[in-house]
Amino acid sequence: MRRTREQVSHLSPSSLPGAVLCRDLTLQTDNGRVSLRRGTPLTEALERIPDSAGDTELHLLVPDEDDITQEAASEQIARALVGSGLQSTEPHQGQVDLRAATTGVLRIDAEAVIRLNETGLTLIATALDGRVVEPDETVAIVKASELLVSAAAIQQAMEGIDRSPVIHVRPFTRKRVALLAGDRIREQNLNVSSKHLAAGLERYGAELSEVRKIPDDPAGIAATYREMLEADIELILVAGSIVLDPEDPYLTAIEQIDATLVRRGAPIDPGTMFWVARKDDVHVFGLASCEMYGKLSIIDLFLPYALAGETIDDSLISRLGYGGLLNDTHIARRPAAWRQE
Repeated sequence: MRRTREQVSHLSPSSLPGAVLCRDLTLQTDNGRVSLRRGTPLTEALERIPDSAGDTELHLLVPDEDDITQEAASEQIARALVGSGLQSTEPHQGQVDLRAATTGVLRIDAEAVIRLNETGLTLIATALDGRVVEPDETVAIVKASELLVSAAAIQQAMEGIDRSPVIHVRPFTRKRVALLAGDRIREQNLNVSSKHLAAGLERYGAELSEVRKIPDDPAGIAATYREMLEADIELILVAGSIVLDPEDPYLTAIEQIDATLVRRGAPIDPGTMFWVARKDDVHVFGLASCEMYGKLSIIDLFLPYALAGETIDDSLISRLGYGGLLNDTHIARRPAAWRQE
């Protein structure tokens, strides 16, 4: 592209094909004020500028053969990023907004966003990966960095990202949750924590389907795990386990049902004494005491992933240590409406 200055009187709509204004312009005319933003096509500008303003100088960008407008480039980038559960707006001032189309958990390939922004061609800003979203919330903005952009350069940048969607929303599909409590949990405390957990699950369209107090016996716990799995429980919460105990009966029982112990402890506060196991596609969460009574804790961070059917593995848990001081960071992972409560 090249930059030029031209007087209105020297121009016709066909004189500089594809040219756009590169500087805002405001004119006071007999019929009122005319305001034109940078990026306005020359053809549109000439239609709106009165004949009396013939000596007005326009600052223009003239495209090379391969160049496309900022709006077209932004739309192209957005199409490459968007996965399921999202909708995009029409471009406005060169920018496309990506909005949630469903309630769910936002998933973002942060590395891909970084790589694209490092090209200098894109301006992509997103919410946090793992944020709970509700319909019509803006979760990202996408904008090409210049008023005219090389289409080939945009295409090359897009080819550098993974095939999977960079940004998508996974809806909450898991509905049935069970809470198992061991000998260390008092009945009164279990009742209180059950009410808090049930209320929290309701936000995600899930229910606390069963609450059961069981002895700290590995064989009996393993049998209960199997019973829950056969009853189509989709997430099992365990209260009363001690993650630092090498012979903790709830962890021993995990081995007896051939489940995978994903992680002992987590780099999240509050909630370092949390543990995660998985049997097929069902997660088992070992809760620390701080997670049972409605206070902010690691379960608030991991519930959305589990209830959306996402796999919680060691890599995800390790990455969430960055920003893992929940009292400082977790409000940014909540829908706007929840933050007011």
